[in-house]
Amino acid sequence: MRRELRGRVVLVTGASRGIGRRTAERLAKRGARLALTSRSVDELAKIVGQCRANGAEAEGFPADLTSPADREKLVADVVGRFGALDVLVNCAGVGSFGEFSTSTEAVVRRSMEVNFFAQAEMIRACHPHLLKSGLAGENGWRPAIVNVASICGRWGIPSMSEHCASKHAFVGLTEALRGEFARYGIDVLLVLPGVVRSDDLNRHMVRNDGKIYLDFDGAQPPEEVAASVVRSLETNRAEKACGTASWWVWFGRRMFPRGVRFFMQRKVWNYARRHST
Repeated sequence: MRRELRGRVVLVTGASRGIGRRTAERLAKRGARLALTSRSVDELAKIVGQCRANGAEAEGFPADLTSPADREKLVADVVGRFGALDVLVNCAGVGSFGEFSTSTEAVVRRSMEVNFFAQAEMIRACHPHLLKSGLAGENGWRPAIVNVASICGRWGIPSMSEHCASKHAFVGLTEALRGEFARYGIDVLLVLPGVVRSDDLNRHMVRNDGKIYLDFDGAQPPEEVAASVVRSLETNRAEKACGTASWWVWFGRRMFPRGVRFFMQRKVWNYARRHST
């Protein structure tokens, strides 16, 4: 199927920066009616203004998605402003880079709260409105949820234990809901980026003191991930590993799991060898 986004109400979380911001920019060019949310009021206002300058209908809704009251108000305000909700794109998230042995309970809980619980409850809050969209749809229209997780949700990466745990949970939820929501005519899609470049890496990291080498500077640009998000929406692709590194981990997990496991272990061994001399 081909999903036409023009005129559809799309709620994008984490829209003030990174993947969420670039996704909003692409959706604006597709003619979607954009409901954009993030915690940063000033940055949110900038992307709303940019989308409007490109001719799109856009509105900002500042919210902390870890707050039940904020989530409830956000969804109510979006539906009140636009009259409907057709697509939810979950881009909000935080990262955690560091060894589990030197971490804390607070880091684990923060990672799970933002990357899993907030996303899960956003889906729950939006479900009734997405269901209405499907029932009112014409020309085969199907509402959708796009969950932007990480390849860490398919294979655990050393020095990213908390991040991997939260993303594994998010991927598992996505797969379960894909089956549950099929009877409602709601598609649940999954995008799996690798390490994504950031203008301000520490801004969205709960911790950033990992010991193994990860090429953050040479990471894939958020524009690449945003392109996969919009393409998955339009083509209704159930799962997309985005970027060369992510695709090889995704493919290797299925075809050469022992090889991927050895590669991950070697990164740790190499670090230990360099720092033992």
